Amino acid sequence: MQPANPKQLNLTLRWSLGSAFVGLALLTLLLFGVTTHLMVRTSAKEEFRHCMYEASAIGALLVDPQLHATIRERQDETSAAYQTVRHQLKRIRNVTSNVRYIYTFRKNSAGQIVFIVDAEESPDLVSHVGDVYDKATPAMLSAFEKPYRIIVEKDFNTDQWGTFLSSYAPIFNKDGSLEAVLGVDINASKIISHEKDYLNTMYFIVVVSILIASILGLLFSKRISKPLLLLEQDMSRIQKFDLDHAFDIKSHVREINTMQSAVINMKNSLRSFKKYVPAELVAELILLRKEAVLEAEKKDLTVFFSDIAGFTTISEQLSPEVLSERLGVYFEGMTSTILQHQGTVDKFIGDAIMAFWGAPGPLPTHELNGCRAALACQRFLATMAPECSQKGYPQFVTRMGLCSGEVIVGNMGYKDRLSYTAIGDTVNLASRLESLNKYYGTRIILSETTRARVYDSMVTRFLDVVAVKGKQTGIRIHELIEEQERVSPAIRQFVERHNEGMALYLDQKWQPAARVFEHCLRENPQDQPASMLLKRCQNFAENPPPEDWNGITVMKDK
Repeated sequence: MQPANPKQLNLTLRWSLGSAFVGLALLTLLLFGVTTHLMVRTSAKEEFRHCMYEASAIGALLVDPQLHATIRERQDETSAAYQTVRHQLKRIRNVTSNVRYIYTFRKNSAGQIVFIVDAEESPDLVSHVGDVYDKATPAMLSAFEKPYRIIVEKDFNTDQWGTFLSSYAPIFNKDGSLEAVLGVDINASKIISHEKDYLNTMYFIVVVSILIASILGLLFSKRISKPLLLLEQDMSRIQKFDLDHAFDIKSHVREINTMQSAVINMKNSLRSFKKYVPAELVAELILLRKEAVLEAEKKDLTVFFSDIAGFTTISEQLSPEVLSERLGVYFEGMTSTILQHQGTVDKFIGDAIMAFWGAPGPLPTHELNGCRAALACQRFLATMAPECSQKGYPQFVTRMGLCSGEVIVGNMGYKDRLSYTAIGDTVNLASRLESLNKYYGTRIILSETTRARVYDSMVTRFLDVVAVKGKQTGIRIHELIEEQERVSPAIRQFVERHNEGMALYLDQKWQPAARVFEHCLRENPQDQPASMLLKRCQNFAENPPPEDWNGITVMKDK
């Protein structure tokens, strides 16, 4: 056990959880407050702009354009038409909350904006017919431009009457021409006051929420930390090999109950282990946190070997830095793919990888997982190709071999150095199968045992019957093509034709077999297995093999 670092800050679980919950609550609510504040500043104004849009739209419809058209000079203010229109504007203002000014205006012959009818009663504030407004905003000017539409100012506008938010709506004649424009103003102070009221309410809610969240966080942290502290105390007793203390934690948290169950099972296991070895030794192992024994078992696994083709040449073409970086990307992608398919990566041997499925934990579908992982690794390599091509790096072409069967797996080595690995004939054969890819020009070769177990899920091509180096008996080897549901009809037909040729070849029907392989080569002139088998058929047709020929090809090299 490593001594505690005196500079390290040691906090209790309850304090850590409480601080975390309160801090998270504060941060969340503060972020909410800031976000809401910004949104309110925008939404409050937008709410008023929407109300002004509706008010100006309704107001423009209520103004009589024919009466309004008769108002041209200041002396028209005494006319019945002026009074009628002004009364209409007053009604609109009085029934629309927050509206301060409502008026109409048009352009005169000089192109100036002039007031026509103003609903204001105060003699000091009212605008008279023909009064020029010389502070027209772009929005006000655009109200006279086609297509005529309702326009609401985006920002406040200040003039001699104050600061306002304004909207403008066209008043149309019966023929569709523009008679005038209706203006509606709301005091900026109204909008700002509304914002403040809304924000004050929001701030109050945030403060109350922070207090409630902090109290709940502290209570929740106490509820969680109490049973965990009891578990910590019991774990400390176990570290001292005190296994006789009984405890029972009441908690509604599933994970805590699971941890309690795990601790109880561990104590039971240690009590059992205590009967097989001296208790003092077990206590020392626990205190030292070490677990080291030589042990192995026989298991049925699927073993995988991979190797980069021409790696020596590749290493000579790249600088050490680039080669290291490329291998890092390669090993990361290959390893993560194997792990995603529940494989165990045993070791890296230079540029080679050894892995297996079915240990340490059981995996009923280890053959299928191994095949799927190999295909996924090839797909990963395809994703590396564009970058290599772009940067001028040589591509990693990887050959793979898989073999399923009984192996010895476990902790191998000696008392001072252990390695969890697998050994046996199946392991050696998987390595040989990987090497055979070079001879057959393939990427993935399966043993007959593996192929037989994945036959329903994988498309495979019967390559040959070989006796690998060091063996006299032959085994059937197969190329792994693709998963059944992913393979194209053309490739499936090619594989079936090739397998048909292999059956004729093993029956010593040389000419029919040759015709099949010739057909395969017409479809794929670069196919190395078909070319190789065609040459064999042609040779055997002229020089028949001995009567005891069994189709086995004996390999001289590894």
